[in-house]
Amino acid sequence: MLQRLQDSAFSQWVVGSDSLLAYPTILTLHTAGLALVVGASVVVDLRTLGVGGAIPISALRRAFTILWIGFVINLLSGLALFASEAADKGAKPVFYVKLALVIAALAVTSVLRRTTFGAADDSVGPTGAARVLAVASLVLWGGAIVAGRLMAYI
Repeated sequence: MLQRLQDSAFSQWVVGSDSLLAYPTILTLHTAGLALVVGASVVVDLRTLGVGGAIPISALRRAFTILWIGFVINLLSGLALFASEAADKGAKPVFYVKLALVIAALAVTSVLRRTTFGAADDSVGPTGAARVLAVASLVLWGGAIVAGRLMAYI
């Protein structure tokens, strides 16, 4: 099944086209999406850990919109990139490690959002549990990035 996906006309266009709209654009979109997802998450994580204490935590609510826009970009571009090398990537354990880390990071980020932004009172500040979630988020996103890069070498 993965080989058939890799041999599809779409996949062949992605890897074989001379058009800048093929592989180069899809890879660029994936990188930009990653910057939005991880960038927004890191801003929230660092603020939760006390960096930029003068910024009200409620001001970072909008970061989640940016995060989800980046995630949609990454999901769509990631599917296209996977399809272009489905048989190869589908056989690599590091690919599944990357997916697991992304899923875990999104889950932790979602819980962090509910924990940190569920309270209407900005004066209370993040809880200890929120700080643990922020550290976990940073570790998971970092791991996902490393696993993604390792896919080219393993």
